[in-house]
Amino acid sequence: MSIAFPKSGIDPTTELPLPIVAQVLHWLTAALVLALFATGVIMKQLGQGPAADLLHLCHKTTGALLLCLVLARIGYRLFARLSGRWRKGTASRPVHALLYLALLIVPLLGWAGASGFGSRQLLFGLSIPEIWPEEAGYADLLLTSHAWLAFGLIALVVTHIGVAIGDYLVRDVKAD
Repeated sequence: MSIAFPKSGIDPTTELPLPIVAQVLHWLTAALVLALFATGVIMKQLGQGPAADLLHLCHKTTGALLLCLVLARIGYRLFARLSGRWRKGTASRPVHALLYLALLIVPLLGWAGASGFGSRQLLFGLSIPEIWPEEAGYADLLLTSHAWLAFGLIALVVTHIGVAIGDYLVRDVKAD
């Protein structure tokens, strides 16, 4: 399926530069994912105590921010693609689809697990709404799934980086 570019005169086979908004959203997402992974691993290693509690609050707050950012990215991508400013298929579709799926599922599992434990407070006096009732149980399972899928997300990020480097090298060879 190809995208028609109405009234724009853009050839769908022409590679378009990635819009600056998309670049900013991409790198913000990357920074948040790396920060979340690092804080998640460190807070689990610390176990309990004030430092672990602070990291946990930072982790949940950053996770909520990431979820909002990913939803904004999805909305932006749909808008940009529909308006013809973004050529479909500019990168590996399966890797991107899995990345977006993981970027939605991992924070939602963390949110559900935090809700299940009744631990919905964030930094700055904020809190997230309950999406999993405390009395329903399974909070441990939700958070364990959250952790395992976070490692899977990092594996997808590494794959994404490999695909991007491969695309860059192939593009560089075609230019010669």
